[in-house]
Amino acid sequence: MRTLVRMVGRKKSNPPRRRAKTGRRPGRPDTRGAILDAARVRFASDGFDATTIRRVAAHARVDPALVMRFYGSKEGLFAAVLEQLADLSETLLASLAGPRPGVGERLTRVYFELWEKPATGNTLRSLVRAAIGSPRATATFQAYLTGRLSASGIRAPKRLGFVLAVSHLFGTAVGRYIVQAPALVDLSLDDLVRLISPAVDRYLTRIE
Repeated sequence: MRTLVRMVGRKKSNPPRRRAKTGRRPGRPDTRGAILDAARVRFASDGFDATTIRRVAAHARVDPALVMRFYGSKEGLFAAVLEQLADLSETLLASLAGPRPGVGERLTRVYFELWEKPATGNTLRSLVRAAIGSPRATATFQAYLTGRLSASGIRAPKRLGFVLAVSHLFGTAVGRYIVQAPALVDLSLDDLVRLISPAVDRYLTRIE
C-alpha cells in the first residue's frame, strides 16, 4: 500500500525541451548563393561603406560568422559579388571575335544589351551604385577589372584601345541607367548603338 502511495505521489518527469529554432540558415549548399544575393541587394541600397556583414547576414538569414568564414571580409564579399560579372566579361570579349568590320557595333550592342536585360542589368546597376563614392569598393573593383583584363587574351600593348572603348561605354551606361539623363534615356537601343559605335570602333583599332 505504501509503495502504491509513493508511486501515485511521484511527480512525472518533464520531457527534455527542444531548442527553439533561430530562423537562421545552416550551411546548406544554397547558402553561398543566398549570401551573395543579399550582399548585392545591400550594397546596392546602402552603398559599400554603410553595408555591414551583420546586415548582409540578417538579410540572408545566416549567422554573421558564416559570412566571415566564407569570404573573410567585406572586401572579400564584394569581390565575390563582382565575380558574378565573369560571364558578362566573357560575353563582351566574345563580341571581339569575327571579322574586323563591324566590331565596334558588335561590342556596343552587346554591352548595352547587358544593361537592358533585367537580370544582368540589375546586377550591373547594383554593383556600380555600390562602388561609386567608396575608395575601398573602387579599389576592389579596379583589382577585379585588372584581373579580368589580364586574363582576356588581349596582349598588353593592345589593351589601351579596349580600355578606352569600355570606358566610353561605361560612362554612357552610367548616364543612361544610373543618372538617367533624359536625352540618353529617350534614345532607342538602335539609336544609341548607331551614335556610340563609331567612337568605339576607332578605339578598337588599337587592338588589331
